[in-house]
Formats: sequence, structure tokens, C-alpha cells
Amino acid sequence: MTLVVSSELLAFVLTLADSSPEYGFWSDLGLRSLFIVWIALSSGFLLCGIRPWLVRLDAFWSGIATFSVIQAATLLMTWLTRDGPLNPGLAVSSRTIDGIEYLKALGVSGLVTAAWLRYLYIQSRWRQQIRAEGEARLDALQARMRPHFLFNSLNTIASLTRNDPKMAEELLLDLAELFRAVLRKEAKWVTLKDEVGLTCQYLNIERQRLGERLRVTWLLKNAPEDALIPPLSIQPLVENAIYHGIEPSQSGGAIEIGGQLAKHQLVLTVKNTLPQVDARRSRRGTRVALANLGARLEACFPGEARLLTSVVDNCYQVRMVFPYRPKHHENPDRR
Repeated sequence: MTLVVSSELLAFVLTLADSSPEYGFWSDLGLRSLFIVWIALSSGFLLCGIRPWLVRLDAFWSGIATFSVIQAATLLMTWLTRDGPLNPGLAVSSRTIDGIEYLKALGVSGLVTAAWLRYLYIQSRWRQQIRAEGEARLDALQARMRPHFLFNSLNTIASLTRNDPKMAEELLLDLAELFRAVLRKEAKWVTLKDEVGLTCQYLNIERQRLGERLRVTWLLKNAPEDALIPPLSIQPLVENAIYHGIEPSQSGGAIEIGGQLAKHQLVLTVKNTLPQVDARRSRRGTRVALANLGARLEACFPGEARLLTSVVDNCYQVRMVFPYRPKHHENPDRR
């Protein structure tokens, strides 16, 4: 449809610039429209046929091949409508045919094709730049999360070094295994199952420090394990819940991690009990982790993700809502 509309616009512009008085404006427009649409459709058909071959070429040779195909289609259609079997009653001009007519047709076709190819090239480069900037931004955001996680985990292990060195050694080995998975730079997506496993490893480390003060409930039966989510989506929220909700309270507190699938939207929640007001004041957050997570969700699901916070029944709740994409989804970055 776009090809036909573009062809009609080109025919209209050319007719305005050079209308033949012999046929009149509308007749000339109709003839030019048929001529240009035939070239456009035949070129499109040929390019679709050789597309598997074109995609294997670099941008320069792919452009040369496309330009040559369109010029060949223009030359063929010019011959058919002027000197060939389609000439009777359909000639664009009744003037004597010579090489100049072919050169004019090829010249106009060449200029339009060159402009079109240049537009496609610039658009392709712009999309590549936007994608590269988005990936770089996402890498930077993920890199900011990892040191925070590392420092808190090492502090936990350090607190056990004197009292229980064997346990500290075991936790250090667990942390090494944990970071082997976290620091995979090529992992732009992980499954919900993997993220839950990562969070469980973090909670095992924190349980050694907090003991019975830390109570965790998992409510993920209605959440698909194969859902693709950004790495470090749940763990930072759990870490925040421990820092702001569990640690300041002498009696500890509870964390509830839930998830469900609703209308092709994955809803993940992390809820923690709040300490007393005095203890809460000593742990005022800067919301950096939430802002970071919100930015990463927006980078992965542009305009489709939401990060909501609320306080209900003396519990602080963070809810993430974004489209459900299963693991077998070929390329989550293409929408």
C-alpha cells in the first residue's frame, strides 16, 4: 500500500511539473500513474524474490543491487510502453521515440531511487544508534546494581568471619557461584525461574545474618517460570525490603514475594512489613534502586512497563507490571 501511494505522489508531482497539453492534466496523470506503479510493483516483486540474497550483502552492495534492479525495471517498462507491445493506446507521449526518452526515464528513476536508498540508510543507522544507546544505558544501569549487591553481601560474610569462619567460607563460595551467573554481560534477559533462584541465594546469605528475624513467603504459583524479565528485577527490591523494613525492627519482619499472570501482563510484587516510626526515620532511602529499576524496565519494555509503590496495612509494596514474553520468544527486543 505504501509503495502504491508513494508512486501516485511521484506521478502527481511529475505531472504538475510537465503536463502534456495534448492529453490534458488528468489523462497525463493517469498514464504516468500506470507507468510508475508498474515500475514500482515489478521492482518490489523482484526485490522480494532476491531478498534472501540481499540480506547477506553489506549495505553498499545491497544498495547497488537494489538500484540496478529498479533501473532495469524502469528500462523494461519504458520499452514496453513506448516501443513494445503495450504501446498502442497507452503511450505516455506520441512524440518520436529516441534515446533521450529512455535517458529521461532512467534519470528520474535513478534520482528517486538514490534519494529513497539514502533515506533507508539514514533510518537504518538511526535505529542502530538508538538500539546501541539503549543497550549501553541498560548495561550502565545493571552495572550500578551489582556493586550495591556485592557490598551488602560481603558485609554479611564479614560479620560471620570471626564467629563462624566455616559458614563464612561456605557463603563466600555461594556468593562466587552467584556472581558467576550475575556478571554474564550477554544476559540482557533472564527467566523468572532464574531470577527467583538468584533471589533465593541472596536470601540464604541474609538469613545467616538475620536468623529468625527474617521471614519470607513466596506466592508465585500463578506466575509462569519461563517469563523473560530484566536481570536483577526482584533481588534489589528484596534487598531494599530487608534494609528498610527488616533490619531497623528489633523483632524483624516479613517479606512476601508474589506474582501472577493477568491478561498477558506479568505482575510481580514485593511486600514487606514496616518498622516503627522512629526506626523508619533512621533508614530514609534515596529511592535510587527504585529509580534504577524503573529506568531498566522502561528500557526493556518502552511505554509498556509500570513500577508502582504503595503502603497498605503497615506494609510497603512495590509492584512491577509488564508484558509477558515466554522464553521461546525469538527476540524480545523486537516489537
